[in-house]
Amino acid sequence: MSATERRILEIAKSEFLERGFQGTSMRRIAALAGVTTGALYGYFASKEDIFDSLVKEAYETVMLAYKEAHEEFAALPYDTQISGMGDITARCVEWCLEYIYDHLDEFRLILMCSEGTRYSNMVDEMMKVEEESTEEFIALMRKNGREIPEIDPLLEHMVTSGYFTSFFEIVRHSVSREDARIYIHNLQAFYKAGWESLFGMRQ
Repeated sequence: MSATERRILEIAKSEFLERGFQGTSMRRIAALAGVTTGALYGYFASKEDIFDSLVKEAYETVMLAYKEAHEEFAALPYDTQISGMGDITARCVEWCLEYIYDHLDEFRLILMCSEGTRYSNMVDEMMKVEEESTEEFIALMRKNGREIPEIDPLLEHMVTSGYFTSFFEIVRHSVSREDARIYIHNLQAFYKAGWESLFGMRQ
């Protein structure tokens, strides 16, 4: 990558963080980078292309890790799933937290500045993975003879939404890494107990 491309990306990142994707213009990026608009388009085909260059790797890394954690859990024997319910995804969430703090600007862009791009749906995509995994786990428990109360789909969605909204508040509110570790540890304990209650595992 040339020095000019790096300068363009740094300026674009600052602009996106300040103005959001929709409020940022290619013309302003070009002016701040000291290149013509035509030259800017020679480096990047569109504003979307610039945003993609800034966040794609971070987005794909976290999404892949999260999906693989659920696949790993689903591949475990049933007894192991029951005894270690949530352990694999908990470790993944802890890994994601560290990765996010190593790439904090990228996730601020995704979570707070991405409206108008495909990345604005990241939280919904993670929720979908979680909800599908939960449904599969419930079906497996019932198949193995465990009586699981009916859980209203909207309630399930609300619980899942609450978890992810709470998790990403650490980014939106600029929480320190040290405090974030404590918050997420407590958040996971809270939601694990809640799911166990909904599953009828706690009296």
